[in-house]
Amino acid sequence: MESETVLVTGGAGFIGSVLCRALLARGARVVAYDNVSRGRRELLPVHPQCLLVEGDIRDGARLRALLREHAPRVVCHLAALHFIPYCNAHPWEAVEVNVNGTRALLAACRETRPQRLLFASTAAVYPAEGSPFAEEHPAGPLDVYGSTKLMGEELSRLFFLETGVPTVIARFFNAFGPSDTNPHLIPDMLEQLQGGGDTLRLGNLEPVRDYVHVEDLVDAVAALATHHGDGCQVVNVGSGEGRSVRDVVSAFEAACARPLRVVQDSAKVRKVERSALVADVGKLRRETGWEPRISFAEGIRRLVAGRGTA
Repeated sequence: MESETVLVTGGAGFIGSVLCRALLARGARVVAYDNVSRGRRELLPVHPQCLLVEGDIRDGARLRALLREHAPRVVCHLAALHFIPYCNAHPWEAVEVNVNGTRALLAACRETRPQRLLFASTAAVYPAEGSPFAEEHPAGPLDVYGSTKLMGEELSRLFFLETGVPTVIARFFNAFGPSDTNPHLIPDMLEQLQGGGDTLRLGNLEPVRDYVHVEDLVDAVAALATHHGDGCQVVNVGSGEGRSVRDVVSAFEAACARPLRVVQDSAKVRKVERSALVADVGKLRRETGWEPRISFAEGIRRLVAGRGTA
C-alpha cells in the first residue's frame, strides 16, 4: 500500500484508530475523518503520513471537498453510532448517522470514484437463531443498530451496481482491546475491577459471543481493503469461537489471579437478547489467508495488565 492514500471515516475511534496505525505501518498515507464526539484525537499517532480531519459524516459538502482534495485510493467507512443500548434509546439519531451518513459518503464517492470501498457492517444484522453464521444466512436484525447497518449494506450494494467500484461489506463481530470508546461488556468489566475490586455487576450471563482482538480484526480489514477481487462481497470478521459472559468472567479471573464475585444487575439485563452470535470465518480465511494472532485469554491478560486491575 506504499504511497496510497486511504480515507478512514471514524478514524479516531476504537477500531478506526488501530486501523489507521496498521495502514501507516503498511506504508499508506492515511486521512482520518472523525467528529471526535466518541473518538479521541490522542488515539491517532503523530505521524507525517497521518492527517486527522474533523467533520460530521452527514456533511456531504465537506465530504465531497475532502475526497476531491485527497483522492483516496481506498475508502474504509467505519464512522457510526455503535453502542446498541444507545441506538435503541436514540433511534432517529442512529438513522441519521448510520444511514444518512453512509448515504452522504457514498454520494461523495460517486464523484471521485475510489478504487475500492470497505463498509464496516456488523454481526447484528443476523437473526436470533442460526449461529454460527455464514455470510449467506438471511438477515434478521433484532435492534436499531443492526437495522441501520443492514440499510448501510444495501446502500453499499447500490453504490457498487451504479459505479462498478469493488466493494467489501465487512461484518464485524465483537471487537475487544485497549481504548474502547463505548461501554461494551469487556471495558465495563475493566472499569468495575479498576483498583482491585472483586465484584462485577453484570446483565445477562449466558449469551455467547464471538470476541476478536481489535488488532486481529484490523489485520483482516487491511487485508480486505487491499484485496484485488472484483464485485461486491460480504465477509464476516470474527474469531470463529464463541464465549459466554461466564467464560469472559473466567478469563478475567485467570488474568487477575483471584476469584470474582458476580452480581446480576437488572438494569443491565437486555430485554431482547440472542443466545449466540458466532462467525463462520471460512470465507475470510479463503479470501485473504488471515488467521488471528492474539488469543482471547492473552487479550484479556494484556488488558488487565495495562489497567492495573490485578
